Amino acid sequence: MLDRTDWLQPDGSESVGGMAFPLDGIKVLDLTRALSGPFATRILSDLGADVVKVEPPDGDLTRVFGSRTANLSSHYSQHNAGKRNVCIDLAAPGASELVLELADVADIVVENFRPGVMERNGLAWDVLKARNPKLIMLSISGFGQVGPERDRAAYAPVLHAETGILDRFADIHDNRSVDFPLSVADTTASVHGVIGILAAVVMAQRTGTGQHIDLSMLNAQFYNDDYLGMVMNGDNPPEGGGDVWDVEGGRLIVAAPFKMLWPTLAKRANLDDPGDEDGRRQVVADYFASFDSFDAVTAMLDQHNLAWGRVRPWREAIHDNPSVEARNVLTDIDDRAGGTRKVTQAPYQFSDAEAEVRGSVAYRGEHNEEILAEWLDLSPEQAEQLASDGVLRQQDRLNDRR
Repeated sequence: MLDRTDWLQPDGSESVGGMAFPLDGIKVLDLTRALSGPFATRILSDLGADVVKVEPPDGDLTRVFGSRTANLSSHYSQHNAGKRNVCIDLAAPGASELVLELADVADIVVENFRPGVMERNGLAWDVLKARNPKLIMLSISGFGQVGPERDRAAYAPVLHAETGILDRFADIHDNRSVDFPLSVADTTASVHGVIGILAAVVMAQRTGTGQHIDLSMLNAQFYNDDYLGMVMNGDNPPEGGGDVWDVEGGRLIVAAPFKMLWPTLAKRANLDDPGDEDGRRQVVADYFASFDSFDAVTAMLDQHNLAWGRVRPWREAIHDNPSVEARNVLTDIDDRAGGTRKVTQAPYQFSDAEAEVRGSVAYRGEHNEEILAEWLDLSPEQAEQLASDGVLRQQDRLNDRR
């Protein structure tokens, strides 16, 4: 059995603040990979749940995304810090039964396979529910468990395209359609998945029974489209939330459509009106350029109650924002190589509870014996037999690149 002290925070503790975690004592069986599922279970872990990630022998595909420290990639680390890991080969005889036994003692199961995969492995919701009536299961998929497109492969760019967001962005800016440099559809589904789980937990406390949550990325993305009501009524949504202007000392965005910005500045700064939008934009650009410093421009905007933001270079934004340290946006975890690495900290700052990443990043199968002993009361000899049978697997920490 591996020593868990090399997996926890550098100081060996699970809680820095000493307060209770909201989900302390909740067991989560994590059958997810890539992003929508792992991000959801990272949130649950940060809120105090004991999250056990079940990973296949070939590994989560994000283990190869980004640079590596101690053979652990930056992308995988970001979304899987704080979880323990069991590596199970579902193709091996008896493997599905082991997963069923883990689900029997879990409070929550999260999976984001394509619909039908759980059934083919003997892990259908009806089977899990019959064995554990209090179980809550979240299934995240691109187009849902039921519907004409349920079998389609779906990653975030697919949903960005299918929900019209890419085309709307291109249409507004007269630009070619390109995907966003972040996985909006994945993280949107993750957050709504956690909301669904927490609602089901509250209901289970009242009823004593769990339930299955069928969450499609399609539903979540449309639900989060704050201008969808306008679109359905034939209206034109705003052309973005504001324009970017070059000023002394950098660039800034003013969070107001130009048709609202112009009359405010024209009146309060007594700007001459050339009578057309292109001319007005040039007048505003010249006005902004007339200030001798970035602070002078923003002081003027503050005086007129116009919200603004510094357009920070994307590689530097996390490093030079004064609120990052003040708000504890980042935290250090053990990098498994004698140092530390930074990951984002949980954003929830409770008045009387704790929320934080509670450990480092696990190798595949690192906690095989530990989890089977804690969750199923299996002996080291029984775990060793499962390994001999090919059910349990373990990553070579130095040589296995997945």
